[in-house]
Formats: sequence, C-alpha cells, structure tokens
Amino acid sequence: MAFRVEYEGEVIEFATLDAALDCARNAIVNDLGRIDGWSVDHDEELNDWYVRGVRNGRRIGPTAIVGGPRARQAVFEEWERRVVFIGETPAEAFAMAAAWLEKRPDITTLGDVGWHHTADGHQLRVYYRG
Repeated sequence: MAFRVEYEGEVIEFATLDAALDCARNAIVNDLGRIDGWSVDHDEELNDWYVRGVRNGRRIGPTAIVGGPRARQAVFEEWERRVVFIGETPAEAFAMAAAWLEKRPDITTLGDVGWHHTADGHQLRVYYRG
C-alpha cells in the first residue's frame, strides 16, 4: 500500500491518494458532523497531506494525516500511538502537551516528538506507548 491515513490513533492504508483523502474526510465527518468544506495542506518534504474540516470559515477538529509514499522503503514498529497538539505559538502547543501528559500518569514511555509548522499553527506530535 502506498498511502496511510492516520486519524485519532487509527491507521488505514490505501493504494491511491484519492481513496486515502476520501477516508480522511469521512473520518472527520463521522467525528464532527456537518462540515462546510476542507482544508488540505501538503508538506512536500515529508509528502504528507494534513486534512481538517472547515465550518463557518474556520478549521475545526483534529487533523487527519495522509502519509504519501516515501523515497525509500522502511520498516516501522507499530507499537506507538500519536497525539497532535496545534497551538498558535510553540509555547501554547507545548503547554497543551504538558497538560495532556500530566493527566495520563500511565504513559511512561515517549517514543518520539515531532515538530511541524502548518497553516493552522505550530504542530507538536507526541508518540507514546500505552
């Protein structure tokens, strides 16, 4: 499979980009209900698409990430889960992550932390085991 859709901790693989984007949109609609439109940003360096619902002219809800084919094949261990925090400033994103982790003392292992600046703001990805 060439494209991976990641949304709310779930991962589904598809052979085509169109099918993956449709899946991302359906997951968002099933989660949020009525949507007026879509925000889709593409990170050319990572070859990832970031899909969000738009209601009343504002992006709402969680981001679905469609991962595109990578230049070289790799093996990934699928033991980690991911949570994404988007803040207007880096400090806001980190504060949201700290507050979230503080409420989850059962999470004792972080696999990685990723940082990405998107059109929505500063995106902090925390990969964890649990």
